[in-house]
This record gives sequence, C-alpha cells and structure tokens, in this order.
Amino acid sequence: MPIIGLGGGIFGADAEEAFLTALQAGYRLFDTAPKYGASEAALGRAIVRSGIARQQLFLATKVGNAGYAATLTSFDASLRALQTGHVDLLLMHSAVFQGAGRDPRNPLHAANRRETWRAMVELRDTGRVRAIGVCNHSPRHVKQYHPPPAVVQIEYHPLRNGYARELLQYCRAHGIAVQAYGSGGGGWQLWRKHPELELLTRPPIVAAAAAHGRSAHQVSIRWALEQGLCVIPKAASAAHQLENRQVFDFGLAPDELDAISALDSNRSLYKFRDPDDYA
Repeated sequence: MPIIGLGGGIFGADAEEAFLTALQAGYRLFDTAPKYGASEAALGRAIVRSGIARQQLFLATKVGNAGYAATLTSFDASLRALQTGHVDLLLMHSAVFQGAGRDPRNPLHAANRRETWRAMVELRDTGRVRAIGVCNHSPRHVKQYHPPPAVVQIEYHPLRNGYARELLQYCRAHGIAVQAYGSGGGGWQLWRKHPELELLTRPPIVAAAAAHGRSAHQVSIRWALEQGLCVIPKAASAAHQLENRQVFDFGLAPDELDAISALDSNRSLYKFRDPDDYA
C-alpha cells in the first residue's frame, strides 16, 4: 500500500477530472466509498481514460456495517462502478449500524459488525479483495475481529491524536497498518463555520512551515507521515494534489513534532462521535 494516496470524498461533476489529474500526477492509492456519491464510478472512468494498468493501482473502497447479505450486494455494486474485478483493500466504513444510529447501546451494532466482517473475510478468501480492514473503530472494536484487520483507518491529525495512542500501540504490536484521514485539515472545511476546528493557522504549524519553506498543509501531512502512518488527504485541484505529494524532501525536528502533537484537544474536524460510545 502506498504511504500517500488520494482521499476519494470528491463529489460533483468535476470528480472524474480530479481523479484523472491525480492519476497523471502519480497517485496510485485511491480511497473511495459508496457513501461518496458517484465517486466510485467517476474513479472507474478516470482509470480507463488514464490508460494506467490496473496492477499499478491500489484501490480501496468500503462497505457499511450492514450485515452479511448487504455487504455482498454493496461490494458487487462497487466493483461494477470501479470497472474492476477486485479491490486491493475493503474497509468497513464505521462501527455503527445506521439502522440503530440513534441508540448507541443497541446490540445490533455489534451483531451487524460480526456479520459484515464474516462477509468481508469470504470476499478476501475468494480473491476479489486482497486485504480487509476497518474505519472509525475504537481499540475495543478492533480487538474483536478474527482474523485481525490488515488496515485500520482513523481520523488522525494534530487536533485529535492523543485518543489514538492505545490503538496505534495495538496496531503496531500486531502488524496492522494505520491509515489517517483529516491530516490536511479536514476535507469538509467545517472550520469555516466552527473556528475552533481550524488546524492550519495554529502557531506551531505556521512556525514549522516558515522554517522549512513549506505550506501549513504540507507540514500537517509530514507530521503524520513521520509517525509511520499512511495518509489520504482529499484534493480536487491539480495544484493541491501536487502540493500534497511534495512532502518527502524535508523533515520535522523533534521539538517541532512535539509542539504540533501538543495541539491535541480531542476535536473531530468532522464532528464525529467517539466510536467507543457504540456497543
């Protein structure tokens, strides 16, 4: 799995062109999901147009926590949209069963996770999926899966990093790769209405950017990379896509890393609820 990829939450009529420019810029890891509207189909068309061989790409998509049969149905639809015979990584999008989303302690959350995971394991065993993993799960949830996930995807950035220490330790001890989203400051841009969620104007990030002649965005991504995480920042424009990839020719000093990590306030840039609240 490449260490940096493109977050696939790109919507609208320009999604296909955005994926095409990313392919042309050298991106090979693409993260998408059925919940991202027509994103999967746009990515599939862009791959065909690019002429890049399928074996050079690492495609990741998701299924909801919806049970056995719904998982298989969703996955088949994703393959058709992506115009491929397999995906490299299939993730369970959430620990939450949406049918009981207003009742965090409902046992259907756990019951559907078990059945969803059973379907995902079968898909992996058939060869239509190379690896399986989970998103937006707590350490308690991750530890319940057998076989264990190959990848855990979490929201992880300077404003929300302390909460994940236990999960990072567990994943590293068990050979599980950790993939971070939100490292670039939050693709939903909720900070426009909620200033407390603004990441890239924080003094330690601004200071490091000035010291290295980089953008605050690049510093935030580099901070995650230096912790051994894979990152998948969202970027729709060609310029932004190139900027996100220009993070391998500088490094942050230990004091810069510590100052940026100290920004932690356990704030979700997406206002997501703690997944551990759910049964």
